[in-house]
Amino acid sequence: MIPKIETASTAEIKLFQEQKLLELLEYVKENSPYYKQLFASNNIDVSKIKTLEDLQLLPVTTKEDLQKNNDDFRCVSIDKIIDFATTSGTLGEPVTFGLTDADLERLAYNEAISFDCAGIKQGDIVQLMTTIDRRFMAGLAYFLGLRKMKVGVIRVGAGIPELQWDSILKYNPTYLITVPSFLLKMIEYAENHGIDYNNSSIKGAICIGESLRNQDFSPSTLSKKITDKWNIKLFSTYASTEMSTAFTECEHGTGGHHHPELIIVEVLDDQNKPVKNGDSGELAFTTLGIEAMPLIRFKTGDIVQL
Repeated sequence: MIPKIETASTAEIKLFQEQKLLELLEYVKENSPYYKQLFASNNIDVSKIKTLEDLQLLPVTTKEDLQKNNDDFRCVSIDKIIDFATTSGTLGEPVTFGLTDADLERLAYNEAISFDCAGIKQGDIVQLMTTIDRRFMAGLAYFLGLRKMKVGVIRVGAGIPELQWDSILKYNPTYLITVPSFLLKMIEYAENHGIDYNNSSIKGAICIGESLRNQDFSPSTLSKKITDKWNIKLFSTYASTEMSTAFTECEHGTGGHHHPELIIVEVLDDQNKPVKNGDSGELAFTTLGIEAMPLIRFKTGDIVQL
């Protein structure tokens, strides 16, 4: 399941991403009202941008830019949008993200390789403990990715420990997808109702929304509270609606894996210049292979290390 590009050399990955970057810049120059205007007002000739280092010649895109000019980021006509998702913005109003059929296929591919990285394989059954409705992209992404892997899914949704345990005991899933703090409620419910949770079918949980690791990758207090009682493997994952890409841990638990065919990442200082490799800075990304709303040098507000 691991794509060849992900085990290629650093030089090969760089060349691959530079080719994809050229295609992306041509695409947004033709189809994105926002980037067309941005390039024109800053006298930017995108044909001069050839390398990943040349990205620094382009302005960054902020969450405020996205909020103020939401519709101008859309590169396709509204009839090409198959799914509408929203994400919170900095100014209060949520930002709408439209996805084409191809974007949904990319989303499924992203989750499939991410779950594979965490050890989920065909033959597993996964209990989905997040919402798939309410314009929430992640729940839909998880379902599409698992379906692509031909993995069984139990769509329980968020909350309700009683229903979660009923599904576990009835269908014997091997993995959960959940907010990690909810696992403490699952343990508490099991203890109060005589459920031997350490003899259940669950081997692991893909965790979203809360950190499982300290800066040195040691387990966080939350993570330790869970695994001190329930002998399951926890996998951290980091993603956002804007990037339509996930960084998921493998069994070594030393950070999320980067998918170079889906996203170009930069780690920037306060002047929007790249930090030294390994230093902390703000994650900025450029999405590859997105039709409806590609983003260039989008600043996430999250502090990371490569």
